[in-house]
Amino acid sequence: MTFALPVCYNGGMSKRLTFLTALLAAAGLSAAPVKIIFDTDMIGDYDDVGAMAVLHKLADAGECEILATVASTHSNASAGTVELLNAWYGRPDIPVGAVKGAGVGGGSEHPAHRSHVKYERLLAKYPKLWRHRNANDAPDANDVYRRVLAAQPDGSVTICTVGFLTNLRILLQSKPDRHSPLDGRALVARKVKAWYAMGWKIPRGRECNILHDPASARHALENWPTPIVIDDFSYSQYIYAGRKAAALPDDGNPVRDIFAWCMPPAEKCPAAAEVIPTGRFRDNTREGHNCFDQTCVLAAVRGPGSFFDVERGRMAMVGDKGDNVWTPDPAGPHARMVDKWTRTEVAALVDELMAAPPSNVRAGSSRRQNGACRAAGYVRCVGVSAARGIRSCYIPPGA
Repeated sequence: MTFALPVCYNGGMSKRLTFLTALLAAAGLSAAPVKIIFDTDMIGDYDDVGAMAVLHKLADAGECEILATVASTHSNASAGTVELLNAWYGRPDIPVGAVKGAGVGGGSEHPAHRSHVKYERLLAKYPKLWRHRNANDAPDANDVYRRVLAAQPDGSVTICTVGFLTNLRILLQSKPDRHSPLDGRALVARKVKAWYAMGWKIPRGRECNILHDPASARHALENWPTPIVIDDFSYSQYIYAGRKAAALPDDGNPVRDIFAWCMPPAEKCPAAAEVIPTGRFRDNTREGHNCFDQTCVLAAVRGPGSFFDVERGRMAMVGDKGDNVWTPDPAGPHARMVDKWTRTEVAALVDELMAAPPSNVRAGSSRRQNGACRAAGYVRCVGVSAARGIRSCYIPPGA
């Protein structure tokens, strides 16, 4: 069964598309990789790092093309961390930007963002893999959005947000510029297939990505001109992964570092099977950490019908504090993710993707092999794992 949804393209010409058809087109269920812009807050929780790992591994597999990676927070290490991860996965030239003068900001010196210290620590450990220590010095995220969107074919881009929606509000409110004669909403309507958002709480409640900038969330939700798929708190809170990445050797892997630094030991955590029946939130279990952002990336690339299905309905903001309510409606303008695979099956896939090495990593068991790596252009080797007998080789920019 499909449902009709009016979608505005071509600077205002209205077309009648089926909602499911639009989502399947956005999912990239064809030979062409999904063109994706990834938008993260990269400030507190560390599932953002896992999400970028999943995104890059899907790009390694040819499932998506990463057009840009932007940060929705400022005055901190968010943009530098995004640059670091792009570089470590062999894509240092992906455009990176950060929000300017709006929304949420601050690093570990801010009382509300003490946990941001892990990202500052990451920049200190990998000084050659980033360009901007302070996100305020990075390019303007809105300029990145407009430049990248304007250069893409009509109706070809999927946007995936796993943080605050400040950038999307600014984009929708933007004026014509050197990149495009269209205003922001018209540019989105012309270029964007679908928006996948980690946020909100179903059936009702308040969720972190929404409540810290509720005005932006409301504006984006109410003014977005193409299909929206919501990966809400309730869907992802009991999908746990990260133990595989955390258990990797300490040989120069920033994804491993973040999960090893941040997750408490498994033996100090309850099993997911003990937590889920209680209905209570628990950020860490023996199986790992919540996968809010990773599932959103996986959904944006693989689309409905892959590991998840969708329920139609309407998401509405209530008041000005970030509260929301979801109303199921077969003719509603929004979709939310619902189970197809079990949560355990989704977690296992996320675990494998996060623990997998970049395609630009080689492993050698001897000095001879390390020399072969260098001869092949892998110009810097980092660390040795005595347990596994390998040395990881990768190409950081400027090494």
